[in-house]
Amino acid sequence: MEQAMTQKHSSWWRWLVGAIVAVVVGVGVWYALTQLSPFGAANEQAQIASSETATASGEPAELPMDDFTELALTKAKQGDVEGALEAFSVAIASNPDGASVPYYYRGLVYIEEGKVMEAIDDFTEAIEIDSHFPQAYAARGTAYLMTSRPAKAADDFNKAIQLDPNNPTTFVNRARAYMGLQMLEEAEADLNRAIELDPNLLPAYFNRGVLFMLQQRTEEALADFNKCVEINANAPAPYFNRAVTYIELGDKKAAATDLAIYLTLSKDEEGKHQARALLDSLTGTQGLDTMLQEEVDSGENGHNQ
Repeated sequence: MEQAMTQKHSSWWRWLVGAIVAVVVGVGVWYALTQLSPFGAANEQAQIASSETATASGEPAELPMDDFTELALTKAKQGDVEGALEAFSVAIASNPDGASVPYYYRGLVYIEEGKVMEAIDDFTEAIEIDSHFPQAYAARGTAYLMTSRPAKAADDFNKAIQLDPNNPTTFVNRARAYMGLQMLEEAEADLNRAIELDPNLLPAYFNRGVLFMLQQRTEEALADFNKCVEINANAPAPYFNRAVTYIELGDKKAAATDLAIYLTLSKDEEGKHQARALLDSLTGTQGLDTMLQEEVDSGENGHNQ
């Protein structure tokens, strides 16, 4: 009986870890692009990877640009995607041999529109024009991650780090590529380096926590998810991951509390469905309703345990 329970627990744990890895890949992609782009998706990933947590090179003021590129960025910030793409195209046509920056920014717009292959083409054009453009390598690496090509992503992140060795965001993203390649020691080293460069970089702790969970280093994972909540108590994903960690440690009450918080913060319907199912298994349907109401009544503040 005990063996059967152990096997069931192990299978449940692996399923949860798989779900969490999917969460972290989405988070990492959003974070990389938000740090590289002057405009970002307005969704719950913004909470887990707030642009306030790090400053990456490549902000608009650091990249030379013409009037059409500036106009395109303004339109993009205003949500006028079609106008932004048109202005970027004019900028490229007016100076095709010096259009690395508009190609780069147009690639970011394509990413946010879900046109990943077009984005890769634009990042490649930017790199061909300027082979010393770390932001373009980093952005293309992120796009390769989105298309499940971690080896090509790692190559691009290697080049970006060679050109800009003090950008913590790139170390986080290379770590994600290494995780996809099962190079876990290298991934941990990169995440440690990212934290050295920016001790408040939430995605570094989040990814390292996932890495520790994959290695069943549960106490270390818990410490990293605690740090995530300390940095940003309104980011949903760390609560879900910390709940899974609490389950592994046998603290179902703490896990249920974190899942209830996640459900009040998250806008991800798939994630909420998983959280409800998990919370129901811990508390029962009646307990789920009670915990959710108590969390709503407690307000949005004071989530950190």
